[in-house]
Amino acid sequence: MSDDSAGNGAAGGARSRSTEGDEIIRLNEVYKIFGPQPQGRAFELARSGVDKNEVQRLSGHVVGLTDVSFSINRGEIFVVMGLSGSGKSTAIRTVNKLHDVTYGEVLVDGVDVQKLHGTDLQAFRREKMGMVFQHFALFPHRNVLDNVGYGLKVQKVSRSNRGEAAMRALNLVGLAAFADHRPAQLSGGMQQRVGLARALASDPDILLMDEAFSALDPLIRRQMQDEMMEIQDEVHKTILFITHDLNEALRLGDRVCIMKDGAVVQIGTPEEILTEPATGYVAEFVQDVDQGRVIKALEVMSQPRPIPIDTSLSDALLLVDDIAGRFCCNAAGKPEALLTAADGLRTRSMGSNDLKKALRTDFDQCSPDSTLNELYASAGRGLSIAVVDDDGKLVGNLDPRLIMEEMGRVEQLIDGFEREVFM
Repeated sequence: MSDDSAGNGAAGGARSRSTEGDEIIRLNEVYKIFGPQPQGRAFELARSGVDKNEVQRLSGHVVGLTDVSFSINRGEIFVVMGLSGSGKSTAIRTVNKLHDVTYGEVLVDGVDVQKLHGTDLQAFRREKMGMVFQHFALFPHRNVLDNVGYGLKVQKVSRSNRGEAAMRALNLVGLAAFADHRPAQLSGGMQQRVGLARALASDPDILLMDEAFSALDPLIRRQMQDEMMEIQDEVHKTILFITHDLNEALRLGDRVCIMKDGAVVQIGTPEEILTEPATGYVAEFVQDVDQGRVIKALEVMSQPRPIPIDTSLSDALLLVDDIAGRFCCNAAGKPEALLTAADGLRTRSMGSNDLKKALRTDFDQCSPDSTLNELYASAGRGLSIAVVDDDGKLVGNLDPRLIMEEMGRVEQLIDGFEREVFM
């Protein structure tokens, strides 16, 4: 990456990954031991660092979570990713207390959920959380509208009010026209959207989604991911999403938490997970991911350092140095022209020292969130790409060589982890 790189890993995916920064969920040093004496020897072994398999051999207890700590910001999609037995589903079930913890605390909007019981716990779940399951869990004898409004019926919301809320939720997922249909009349993807609408109907602050799209075929699954991101852009919920699919995690998550054997291995933005894997285990996961689909212009762009338009051509060529070109901006900071070394030297060879005669305007622009895959054709032209903000102001200079250097750096990093594994 360039010495004057402006990237910081704060963006990812095809949409903005900014969050509101207000913490709403926190797990602090959470342990979960399954067995008849969870707070006995098994807990002490786990706490002392004995691995999951050894704890089971020595105590007959299963370690679900080991010292798990993470926080989730309001409005964030936080994805917990891991293989079977990693603890990801156990973690989400501590947030709504489907699992009691052996040790640690689980705070939701400042409330220690693990200390709630009975009607207090039920009320907290209803008011704060909606859950979307892997299996649709729809009532076959109820129509779509009644399925979506069922949770509100349990809360004793009047029929008219729950009907209005259910229809609003169906509009969000694009199924209002199917309100009178039975689940059996819908495709798998449509049924899962009904499940999502049901979770949205009570307008909860938090959505818990446990392998919500895993039962869908790949095409429908991707469509559901697209729709969920579109809905999120409108409703701005806090979403805790569980998956075993790294591609899904990188596509959906503002941040991703990778778990293994009940423990957290790494937490970071999709770009950080891909470009800065913390361990060989993470590197093994990311080696087959299409880097260009995840890495952003923000990650590799350099400081723009535009050339003042009144600069002489000779001085401007010194500023271009060895990069593909620098931009000239107008008074509003918007790029209007590009100077390349080749164009400048050609103009000089013709006896002119006028910068304006060497400038070109056929350069490409992109946003900081543009992926390297999206920029591939532009990079092929060999010209610097102007990275501009929403107002069109220049915020970065993307040299095509930086794209290849970054992708090569990631490959070398992953190869290094692989060599460590096999040495």
